[in-house]
Amino acid sequence: MRKYDVLVVGGGPAGSSCAYTLAKSGLKVLVVDFKRKIGTPVQCAEFVPVQLFNSFPEFFTPESISQEVDNMLHFTPWGETVLMNSKGFVLNREVFDYHISQLAREEGAEYLLGTLFVGMEGPKVWLERIHTRERFFVEANVVVGADGPRSRVAKQTGKHTKDFLTTAQVRVPLNTKVKDLLIYFREYIPGGYGWVFPKGESANVGVGIDPAYNMNVMESLKIFLSELLKEGLTGEKVLSRTGGWIPAEGLLDVIRNRVLLVGDAGGFCHPITGGGIANAIISGTMAGKAIASGKLSDYEEEAWEVFGTTLERAAKKRKKYMKRWDNLSYIIPRTWIAFEEYWRED
Repeated sequence: MRKYDVLVVGGGPAGSSCAYTLAKSGLKVLVVDFKRKIGTPVQCAEFVPVQLFNSFPEFFTPESISQEVDNMLHFTPWGETVLMNSKGFVLNREVFDYHISQLAREEGAEYLLGTLFVGMEGPKVWLERIHTRERFFVEANVVVGADGPRSRVAKQTGKHTKDFLTTAQVRVPLNTKVKDLLIYFREYIPGGYGWVFPKGESANVGVGIDPAYNMNVMESLKIFLSELLKEGLTGEKVLSRTGGWIPAEGLLDVIRNRVLLVGDAGGFCHPITGGGIANAIISGTMAGKAIASGKLSDYEEEAWEVFGTTLERAAKKRKKYMKRWDNLSYIIPRTWIAFEEYWRED
């Protein structure tokens, strides 16, 4: 039987940044993930703000950065274009995620891939090897749920996210160089937006919609791609496909006895913009420091101080406005972060 100070469920940016922090502090850490390789497949638009680089430069390598950008350009259905400074990087997420996991390994963290979290029974944490269905347990003093928006750890320990955006994304060639992040608000992308995030000669093109609307996410993406093709911005060839879920409720209770939730599992993703990588790394690091210090309550206090109000406000705005996609000229300025200078509470 193996015993650990901390078991981290999920080896993405939240889980691996937490494991890195814990292992550097001298704790015995095991990370389990259902994937065969950390970082693959990518389920993300891949943008991070420059502030993340400034705070965690060790997590970045030249190979993990696909393109640097300075601005985010927003296109409205009524013809207005809004430019917002948004300096940062479009990543190669598979390289980025894997690098953080390697840093954690170098500090002594163990990784067990192709493995599912099954449940907890006292100090025992039950795991299952995906390909053999072999079940076994390890013991851990603390468990960190870093297993994404549909977190098994969150579901088994209390409240979990139930309100999501659903996304679909492809990587396609660009017919012209794109230097900014492009955001599109359209009636056929209800409750969300479309994006073009450049990666040199190609771009991540995707849509995120509220599944409560009677619109299939793949149909929405198809229409969006047709619009971009008609504009001559992108080519027809699809280089890769992905998709996933974005939590849209705000922060959960992130401490549950000896269980801590980080990243999307804890609802750290922004309910309107969908931004989650930076918040995942920050929350994972926060949790790691709190565990290492033996003061778990510090994590909840810091999480709510740094993220709670912002995410709660965004979730309320989503429920108030984004659930009624009937008047975009009224809704968008009251919800989207780039339009906050125009926004007034009704």
